[in-house]
Amino acid sequence: MAKLGMPSVTISFIEAGIEAIQRSQRGIVALLLEESQETIEKLLTDHTGSDEETTIKAITNPFTVYTTDDIPTELTDDNKDYITKCLIGYTKSPYRVKVYLQETDEAEAANADKFAETLKTLSTDRWDYLAIPTIATEQLESVATWLKTNRENKGKRSKVVLPAYDADYEGVVNFSNTTIKTATKTYTGAQYTPRIAGLIAGTPLTISATYAPLSEVIDCDKYTADENDGKVNKGEFFIWFDGEKFKMSRAMNSLITTTQGKLEAYQTIKSVDIMDAIYDDIKKTAQDSYIGKYANDYDNKQLLISAIMGYFKELENGRLLQKDYSTVDIDVEAVKNYQLQHGLYTQDELADMSDLEIKKLDTKKIVYLTAKIKILDAMEDIVLPISI
Repeated sequence: MAKLGMPSVTISFIEAGIEAIQRSQRGIVALLLEESQETIEKLLTDHTGSDEETTIKAITNPFTVYTTDDIPTELTDDNKDYITKCLIGYTKSPYRVKVYLQETDEAEAANADKFAETLKTLSTDRWDYLAIPTIATEQLESVATWLKTNRENKGKRSKVVLPAYDADYEGVVNFSNTTIKTATKTYTGAQYTPRIAGLIAGTPLTISATYAPLSEVIDCDKYTADENDGKVNKGEFFIWFDGEKFKMSRAMNSLITTTQGKLEAYQTIKSVDIMDAIYDDIKKTAQDSYIGKYANDYDNKQLLISAIMGYFKELENGRLLQKDYSTVDIDVEAVKNYQLQHGLYTQDELADMSDLEIKKLDTKKIVYLTAKIKILDAMEDIVLPISI
């Protein structure tokens, strides 16, 4: 007997890829912060305020921050600063910040699996970008591998900002600055990842984080123009000085090795964010509104196709996708293969059928669709020859 798992919608992107149904709220940053056991226990239990009269209600772990007013005063100054930096965002603040507290354990400082238990909780939650300001070199590979496994095998399209780690993967942003100085503090690259995660999450899908200014920065590690070009080509995202102000480089993730079906679009933060938004939207809407609720006949497949096309048009009108380019339809070749694999029709019988007849064939529980889109990138390179 065949093994039947949970119903699922498998949505793959192949460079000119696939789109979605119902726009979800983007811009959620997950911050994994370390605090003392005493502080965590205090935060998770009702306690008395400094005036000895006010009762401070316990928070949950994780807890959600929308503005700086939501930051618990019991946190260390460093952790309050990480959250505050994250909330700066770019053209807007992140939609929200989810803070996951983990007990500080100096004995585990160099343990590659130091964050493993907290990451299990993160695996089940909804967020877009993760930052861990206390991450050490020893944990970079394990966190990147965890993120990749969740994206590839569990359909969780989240990303992580890691300090100086060339993961060569679209789900990892390689923030490569080693020193960032503000008027009040000097940060390592790891310590500034909350700011970068918040900046990306606060960037609307219609624009790019390329050249986003960081007004609070007064100095950072600097390189020549040629070195900066080389860093971009190596999949690094970094702060640089243009002679007047500090701003972000070209908004690229760490992917540098392109392959068939995963080309240039997968290297830009903006394009991957749009792909992930589309994937999440189609998957969630299909699970909530279609799977298990409709008979798998031709008419209901057309209903699903119509819904997806409606969302494509919304994205086209929102200037995320190229106008009048998107298509979605039943995948004729996939339906043919299904019929052959299950011995329902022969190759000759299928050859005598029209595409419409094939589209109407029974495929049991599976809906085979194919789609085509073009994601619009932001203006980043201007070519303007001037004749005199």
